[in-house]
Amino acid sequence: MRNEITLITGAGSGIGLAIADKFYKKNHNIILLVKTFNQKKDLEKRYNKKLVKIYHGDLSNNLFLNQISKKISYVHNLINNAASRNDDHLFKVKKKDLDYLIDLNFKSTFLMTQIFTKKMIKKKIKGSIINLSSQLGHIGAYNRTVYCSSKFAVEGFTKAAAMDLGKYGIRINTIAPTKTIVNEKELIFTKKRLTIIKNKIPLKKFTEKEDIAELCLFLTSSASKNITGSSIKIDGGWTAGK
Repeated sequence: MRNEITLITGAGSGIGLAIADKFYKKNHNIILLVKTFNQKKDLEKRYNKKLVKIYHGDLSNNLFLNQISKKISYVHNLINNAASRNDDHLFKVKKKDLDYLIDLNFKSTFLMTQIFTKKMIKKKIKGSIINLSSQLGHIGAYNRTVYCSSKFAVEGFTKAAAMDLGKYGIRINTIAPTKTIVNEKELIFTKKRLTIIKNKIPLKKFTEKEDIAELCLFLTSSASKNITGSSIKIDGGWTAGK
């Protein structure tokens, strides 16, 4: 029997798709937000259309956010996964790229949380919000000024939001992975870079998409009922020390 409604953003591929698969198998009613129409069509073939709702659009666009707010009356869990990256050196970052990444990685997380926690409160739902962050929401890195800025913002927002939402029984946490292989081609075409990264991880392992999905499931369960305002690092020990 499907009871809880879980909304997942960025569900068209990679980590978001792994999360969608996990919650679908665990009998959640899932609502998926994807960026492109082709992703929407692919997911309609993957899942039973009677059990899954899928919307496509750009979460950096307020018009799409407003549409989603009107179409979805409430959820029990919200997983803010949609994000992008920028690898430019500080001096080469273009304003349009800065604006886009902050709009997508941070502002959409803020606004989606604002929209759906209001709906939870109205229906007296003690829900769970999960924001996908990164180890780069805790430490800096070369050529990642924009990305780190967006993820540090997500971390700070989550802690402050936990203070505001606690009295309603709504929990909000982040998951902060290290490098995650989302495309198997990376193992072939960026082998040298991946070796350098792996050598910086004490456990010498990349985060797996399925591990992130499992952690999301935990954070929506009663086993995590007293966890809020926390960042759970799944980084193989990268941020533990040098």
